[in-house]
Order: sequence, then C-alpha cells, then structure tokens
Amino acid sequence: MSYQETLDYLYGLEHFGISLGLENIHALMAAFDNPQEQLAIVHVAGSNGKGSTISFLKDMLAAAGLRVGVYTSPHLRHFSERIVVAGKPITEAEIVELTRELRPVAEEIPRIVTFFDFTTAMALLYFSRLQPDVVILETGLGGTLDATNVVSKPRLTMITNIALEHEEYLGHTLLSVAREKAGILKPLTPLVSGVRNRRIREYLERKNQSLGGKCYFSGRDFRIRRKPDRSFSYKGLRRQLKGLRVQMLGEYQQDNASLALCALEVLAGLGVVNPDDSQIRRGLADSYWPGRLEKVSSKPDFYIDGAHNPHGVRALMPVLRQLSAGRRLILLIGAMKDKQVSVMVSYLAPLASEVIVTRAKLDRSCSTEQLYLEAEKYCQRVFRTETIAEAISLGRKRAKVDDLIFFTGSLYCVGEALEEINNL
Repeated sequence: MSYQETLDYLYGLEHFGISLGLENIHALMAAFDNPQEQLAIVHVAGSNGKGSTISFLKDMLAAAGLRVGVYTSPHLRHFSERIVVAGKPITEAEIVELTRELRPVAEEIPRIVTFFDFTTAMALLYFSRLQPDVVILETGLGGTLDATNVVSKPRLTMITNIALEHEEYLGHTLLSVAREKAGILKPLTPLVSGVRNRRIREYLERKNQSLGGKCYFSGRDFRIRRKPDRSFSYKGLRRQLKGLRVQMLGEYQQDNASLALCALEVLAGLGVVNPDDSQIRRGLADSYWPGRLEKVSSKPDFYIDGAHNPHGVRALMPVLRQLSAGRRLILLIGAMKDKQVSVMVSYLAPLASEVIVTRAKLDRSCSTEQLYLEAEKYCQRVFRTETIAEAISLGRKRAKVDDLIFFTGSLYCVGEALEEINNL
C-alpha cells in the first residue's frame, strides 16, 4: 500500500467508533511476543493536562540525555505526531510497513479492531524496535479498558486530574470516572497525581496502597509557589528549585510542570535518570505543546487552545479574560457532540463580543445548529459556519487590528485550524 492508502485504511477503522476492551490489543501484542513488556513505561491518564504534562516530562528527560518515546492522541495535523522517538515522528515508510505487518493479524481477530487498538499496537511495536530509554504512553479514554492498559509493568503511573467526561463510557460521577482512570494502577508501581478532590484522592491512595505502590499528590507531597514575574518555585520529594519558567501560557501549566517534576524525581529514585538542576530548568523552559494557548498570528492577535470539556474551559478562563481585557473578543467555537457542549458555551460565550460557531470534518462533531442555539443565549451577535476555513475567514474579516480572535472547544478543531492557517 502507498502511504495514502495506508491512512485511508487506518482512518477507515474510525468508523467502528469506540469499543472499550483489552481483548483486541492483547491479541495484537501476543502475535509479536508482547514486546511492550520489555519497555520502561510511564503510563499517563487524566481528564485534562495530559499532553502538557507529558511534554514537560519528555523534555526534561531528553535534556538529561535520555531517548524518549511518546505516544499521544489525537494528532493535530499529521498522523505521525502520535508516535515520536527522540523528537522525531515515525516516518511515512514506517507507518506503511507496520500497518502491513499488523493488518493480517487484526483481520484474523473475530472482534472489531478499532483505530485506537491498531495505532496503540503500532506504537508499542515501533517502540520495541527502537528501544528508547523511556516510553510515555497517554491513555485514549479512561484507563481500565483503554488499549494502552495492555502494559502490565509500567515504571510509573500518573493521573493528572479527574473531571466528568465521556459519561456514556466512564459513568456520571467523579468516583466512577476515578475508578476507570485507576485501572492503570499496577502492583508495586508508584503513582503521581494532580487530583485535589479529597474523596477521589483517598480512593486512589487506598487502591494503589492495596497494590503495594506509593502515592505522591500535588499540594501534599510536592507543591509550587507562583511569583509575580510568572516564575515559580518547586518543593518536591527531595529537590527544591526556585526561579523556574515555562513558555506555555496559563497558570495551570505550572501545575502540569510540577506533576512532571515529581514524576522526574520518582524516576530518578528508581535509577531511570539522574538529572542536574540545569537540565531540569532547560527542559521545562524549552517545552512546547502545540494547540495549547498558542498564538498563531498577530494584528489582530489570533490564539487557539484545545480545551474540550468544562474542566479545561474553566482553567482557560482567567487567561482568556486577561488576553481580552480592554478589547473585543471574536470567539470561534467548535466541539464534539459527546462533550458537555452547553456547559462549555455557557462559560465562553458571555465573554465574547461576537461568536462564530463551526464544526470539524468529523462525524463526531457537534452540529453548528446546536452550538448556535447555545451561544445566542449569552451573546447577541452569533454567526454560523459549516467549515473551519469559513470560520477563520469570517473571524478575520470581522476583527479589527486591535481585537482578539480566539478559537477553542476541541483539539480536532484546533488541528484543522492549524492546517488552514499554515496553508494560507
């Protein structure tokens, strides 16, 4: 198959939707003698902040001289962004070859093999052959039945935070979501977490202690102190660092950085890495994760952010208020229909002078009609477009040079927006 034919096959698997369960990924990995068991893995779950936390940890490990493999989703522009080793995305030729190897196995499995099953198998097989020093795996949905949970012996688990999401799969309470995320916990494996809710924290601690693993929680075992100049200090398990800086905007990125710092300390205690302070500082300062409060153009200022659920949008609000202070906000919104769209719009739309609703080229996209009806409850000037290209064009036409254009609501929409902007 050509590369395009390979992508057509892979994306064709998306039509099967979400099918939680480990039978498929176990069968796929067993066909290759379970190579994932030979990898040093950090397994990361959570409702928000996973990507940024992974980026901070990856860049600090790299600054300390380690080759790091990273598996994340979704990609923003190119499929290859999902599977990266030592900063280099998997090549088109490697994607074609791995698909050629995996496809016959997948087609022998009597159950439906989903896109995420297949790409997770591809990533683990790829990492097993390149043998990076550390592999960081991001869960796709939940934890217990997520395909990445085929890993039975991670070196470290992380749960960034827990919020209501994917309720049809994970349940309608924070505790039910926590139970699913906690499925990644493994015997004798430490947990680093940013969870603040007392009841959820107690549940995670009981669960991990029953498995013989230690727990490290933000605000209890490690903490940060913010400074007026946007620097922060970190007091951790053994290290104390002052004057730390990250280039990613938003105070919550400092919280994400603290999770990565604690994870680095735990990995150092396990003998995986031995970073000095200068490497830590450099890794944090250089770390960048696209699509998160990213400025894509000026005059007028145009930002994008992948906040895609109420928890993420709430974290975004202080920065959005600060950026829009004293000027008109032209807000572009696109979302997936399985999200809490009405809640997200209720936070965002009241801040805007004008709202432009749109949709990504995905079946999962929320209809512009629904977004329009929600947005007009809070803003007098609402416009409806059916493509992201139209939304960007309209936003730029309606904005004056000193206005702010801000696009949020979905990582999928942000990815399409980046593609459109970079093609202009």
